[in-house]
Amino acid sequence: MPPAIAPEHTLPDMTTALATTIPAPAPVAPPEARLRRMRYEPVPGGRAGPPRSRALPVPPPPVTDHRDRDAVHAALAGVVRLALEVFDGRRPAGHLTRHFHAAPLRYWSVATNQRRTQRRARTPARVHRIVLCLPGVDAAELAAVCAIDGRFRALAARFERRGPAGQWRCTAVRLG
Repeated sequence: MPPAIAPEHTLPDMTTALATTIPAPAPVAPPEARLRRMRYEPVPGGRAGPPRSRALPVPPPPVTDHRDRDAVHAALAGVVRLALEVFDGRRPAGHLTRHFHAAPLRYWSVATNQRRTQRRARTPARVHRIVLCLPGVDAAELAAVCAIDGRFRALAARFERRGPAGQWRCTAVRLG
């Protein structure tokens, strides 16, 4: 037989709880509009028009001669192949000093040392494709697809041509 429920354990009457109302929120005034002078607005009595700024240098036109483009492509492809030979350990890192600035050379040396400690090269690294962009007369950017240890990896580099000899030097490089 079920136990009897004592009267002190009954539920409270819900009618009083439902009759309680919450007061409505006080009306909020809309924000006050504020006006402020913009930079290009002249001060009263001043000259009209936007302020004068320093003129930005006009970038040189991109290289459009296909013979120049082919020569740049061939020169930079040789540097990329040389960098991959250093990466494999087939050449010493000193061979890149003519073609790389200090910061990208340090990056490439660290990447080479990490690769040597991680595993041994199964096959020589190869360049599959190079896409060249010439944003200026003395600047070139390239993206290359390389096969390294049986994997395809991306290589991005920026080269600049300076000096009377006009030799291309790598200013930035990243291996993905």
